[in-house]
Amino acid sequence: MKSYFFSNSYIRYPVIFVSCLLFIIPLPSLTIAAQQAPIYNPPNKDSEVRRREGGDTGSASRGFSRGFSRGLSRGFSRGFSRGFSRGLSRGFSRGLSRGFSRGLSRGFSRGFSRGLSRGFSRGFSRGFSRGLTRGFSRGLSRGWSRGLSRGLPGGDEAVEFQAVDENKEETQGESQGGHGGEIPMPSLMAPIASLQTGYTTKNQPVLQWYISGPWPEKIEFTLNKPGVTEPVLEKEIDGPPAEGIWQIKLVDYNITLEPNTEYEWFIAIVPLPEERSADFLGSATVMYVVPTEELSRRLAETQKEEAYFVYAEAGYWYDAIENLSRQIEAEAKNDTLRANRIALFDQVRLGKVMDYDKKLLSDK
Repeated sequence: MKSYFFSNSYIRYPVIFVSCLLFIIPLPSLTIAAQQAPIYNPPNKDSEVRRREGGDTGSASRGFSRGFSRGLSRGFSRGFSRGFSRGLSRGFSRGLSRGFSRGLSRGFSRGFSRGLSRGFSRGFSRGFSRGLTRGFSRGLSRGWSRGLSRGLPGGDEAVEFQAVDENKEETQGESQGGHGGEIPMPSLMAPIASLQTGYTTKNQPVLQWYISGPWPEKIEFTLNKPGVTEPVLEKEIDGPPAEGIWQIKLVDYNITLEPNTEYEWFIAIVPLPEERSADFLGSATVMYVVPTEELSRRLAETQKEEAYFVYAEAGYWYDAIENLSRQIEAEAKNDTLRANRIALFDQVRLGKVMDYDKKLLSDK
C-alpha cells in the first residue's frame, strides 16, 4: 500500500522543493567566501624559479646524504692535495739529501731519481689515504649534523660547528671564526617571495622573511644587482628572538632600486666564516616596475584595506604581502586577514610558512 505522504502531490512537491532550497541556500555564501581570498597572478609564471629556502624541507636522509657527499668530496680533495704536496716535498728533499750525501758521483743521479720516485710514491699514497680518511670523517660528521638539523621535521636540533680534530695544525686553522659550541640552528629560513621574480610598485620596497626559531647572533643580508661585482648592500642584522615573519626596509639603508632591473637578495646565517659553502641561506628576486595608469587608477579607487587584492591580481607580490602583513600586525586577531595571507602563501608554495600562520588563527 502506498504511503499517503508520497501519493499526495499537494504535499510531496512542496516538500521536495523546500528541501532542495535548503540545500542550495548555503552555496552562494561559500562562493562569496571563496571570492574574498586574494588571487596572485604571477607576471612571469613560465620563467625559472628564483626563490630558494634555507633548510631541507624534505627528510632527514636527504640532509644527511647532502652533507655527507659535500663533506666527503671536500675532505678528500683537501686531504689528497695536502698529503700529496707534503709527501712529495718531504720525499724529494729527503731522497735528494740522503742520496747526495752518500756519494758525490752517485749522489746526484740517485738523489734525483730517488727524490722523484719517493716523492711521487709517498705523495700519492699519503694523499690518497688522508683523502679517504678525512673525507669519510668529515662526510660522516657534517652529514649527520646537517641531516639532523635540516631534515628532521618539527624541531630545531643542536648542531656543533667545530672542525674535525684531525691534527692540531689543521684544527687551529679551520676552527677560527666558528661558533665553537652548540647553537640551535633553525630548521627553515625562507624569503616571503613568489617563486619567480616578484614585482613591486615601490623603489624602496619592504622585504619580508620567515625563520622557524630564534637566532641569537647576526644574520647577513645582501642585495645584489646583475652585472655588478660588489653588492648593492651587505649588512649584518640582528637575529630575531623568536619564530615569525620579519622584515627589512630598504629605506632604512637609503637603497633605491632602479626600474625594470632584477635584484637578488639573500638572508644568511654564517656558521663558518672561512667556509661560506656551509652558509644557511635563503634568497629571492625583486623587480621595481612602475605601475601602469590603469593600475594606479584602480588603486586610487580601492580602499587601502583592500589594496592587496588589486596588487595580487596585477602581479605585484611584494606590495600585496606588505599591505596585508601591515594590517595583520595591527589586528593580530583578525582571522580573515590571516586566512587571506595563508591563501597567498599557498599559491606560491610556502607550505611551512603557511603552517605557521595557521597556528595563529584564533578559530582553528
